[in-house]
Amino acid sequence: MTTTAASAPAVITPAERAAAGRQAIADCPTAFENLRGDGDQELVDFAASNDDNVNAALDTIGELGEDEAHLLGQYLAEQLVEDAIEAEARKQLSAYRAAQRTAAPVADQRLAYEPNDPKHPDFLDRVGV
Repeated sequence: MTTTAASAPAVITPAERAAAGRQAIADCPTAFENLRGDGDQELVDFAASNDDNVNAALDTIGELGEDEAHLLGQYLAEQLVEDAIEAEARKQLSAYRAAQRTAAPVADQRLAYEPNDPKHPDFLDRVGV
């Protein structure tokens, strides 16, 4: 009985995986077929320059079957745009939540109501309460 040594599985680093993803976008003729927005191609190029973005998009896409493998570049480009839009929305939402909002600046709050209006900041002082 003869035995053959099984080859060890190749270990792919995150940088190699991201480079392969970028190459899949470059090689796919339909990569930008569904991305018709202004600046979508530039957004994909910018997002794909970061290995973490590409690896996260590949993780989101998951495993593709043989019939979908040739569309990896298209799926990856679409996912990168979607991830970038979601990141921008999260950034804007956190900035909105962090911003201090008042009806009027403190200096103008006294002007917001008539002096005899109970909502005026000095009304209670004027009435003696």
